[in-house]
Amino acid sequence: MIVVILLLATQIASANHTRMSTLMAGDYIDDIIHIDIYPHHLFAYANNLYLDIGTDTKDFGAIVTPNQKYGVLGIWQNPVAQYGFNIGYAVNLYEFDIGISFSPNRDNQRFGIGIGRDFFDQRIDVSFLTIDGIAEDQHTFRAHFSRRMGDFNIIPRYALEYVSDPADLKKHRLGMMIQRMILNEGFVYVGAEYYFVRGDVELDSTHIYAGVELRLNRYLVLRCGAAEHFEEGFDNATWQVEPGLGLRIRDFSLDFHLNEERLFDKEQTFFKSFGLDFYFGRF
Repeated sequence: MIVVILLLATQIASANHTRMSTLMAGDYIDDIIHIDIYPHHLFAYANNLYLDIGTDTKDFGAIVTPNQKYGVLGIWQNPVAQYGFNIGYAVNLYEFDIGISFSPNRDNQRFGIGIGRDFFDQRIDVSFLTIDGIAEDQHTFRAHFSRRMGDFNIIPRYALEYVSDPADLKKHRLGMMIQRMILNEGFVYVGAEYYFVRGDVELDSTHIYAGVELRLNRYLVLRCGAAEHFEEGFDNATWQVEPGLGLRIRDFSLDFHLNEERLFDKEQTFFKSFGLDFYFGRF
């Protein structure tokens, strides 16, 4: 039952980098773009196409499933342009979603593997990603857990990134988010994350997030994400607010990341980026 609910929800809410750059919630909130860090999520986003166009973003992804019994195949542009693109495959075996991905880019080789499972009102996802590139060599481990309690989702997460070149660093992210479902499958959320780096460089920071995705009707979605960042204690705080909206037209989702600087500078554009998502069903 949980798997069915997940598949239905992702067909409605699957989106793009434009949506997630507005919400600023990372992989605490489900989205199609997280196949880049959890390749087994391909199985949940079968037969979807997404793309983004913006001032600093140009990416795409396509996930096809001729027959789910034989797995799901995906291809997508990496968020960092010089990393090229990924090819991934995922399959459900004995109620486990298992996925792998790799990049054929000779100068920046990437390989990822992930596994996830639903059980009762809970889900756990684990992934490992390694990058052997010109500019850096790094290995990343992520563990993501979510538990549904009525209208609430409790989501703790941990990520470890080990960089061996050009510097020797261990980057840790430890945080939790609480998400509450509201009218028309929308939600509000609040969360906090502690980020610290150890090794050749030492750094500590704290980040607090909040936001909303409000579905006014079957066609219009309003979004707003807010974040407060603290570097080295709680003395130097910086705020960030990102508004956006989405349109739903049958199997199409159109998303816009609005530029709040337009309110103060008429030379700025209205939109930071535009995202498109299309669910094209079975073959």
